[in-house]
Amino acid sequence: MAGWGSAFAAAFKIVVMSIVWAIIGIVLIAVGFSMMQVPITYPAAHQPMVSLQGSAIVGLIVALVGYVILLLGTLASFLKYSAEYYAEEMRKTPYPQQPQYYTR
Repeated sequence: MAGWGSAFAAAFKIVVMSIVWAIIGIVLIAVGFSMMQVPITYPAAHQPMVSLQGSAIVGLIVALVGYVILLLGTLASFLKYSAEYYAEEMRKTPYPQQPQYYTR
């Protein structure tokens, strides 16, 4: 049976690494948004028209990469540390005994 201490240790590792990935992702998202600075021009009809320039497209790509890193990093942390936890628990479990067949 799994112990509470090892389960909470694995959960703590998952939470810490998820926070690290969230910080990295949020920083990249903020950098991407700051790069975008979408200029809005008002033509004669007074309808706002967004004109995307090169820096805005690059900023959008950087923000999307930050979001992907945030999601995949968190998922990878969960899978990595939970797999390590399960493997360690399986190592602790003794092998089941093979059935004994008696012949006459």
